[in-house]
Amino acid sequence: MGIQYLTDESGQKTAVVIPLDEWEALQAELRGEALLSASDEEDRREAYDALARGEALDLGRAMADW
Repeated sequence: MGIQYLTDESGQKTAVVIPLDEWEALQAELRGEALLSASDEEDRREAYDALARGEALDLGRAMADW
């Protein structure tokens, strides 16, 4: 389901229906908390786990891979 517009009797747009996942992503972006994709979230978890094990992170490689 995409974005839907509601109209009045004369055809003027009066409201919009936005899928919940799009609304939540927009709200997070506006708060400066942009949501990560599933792939990016997995990458973040892997990097965090590597750091927790004491493994060094090559920032240049990480930026190139991202």
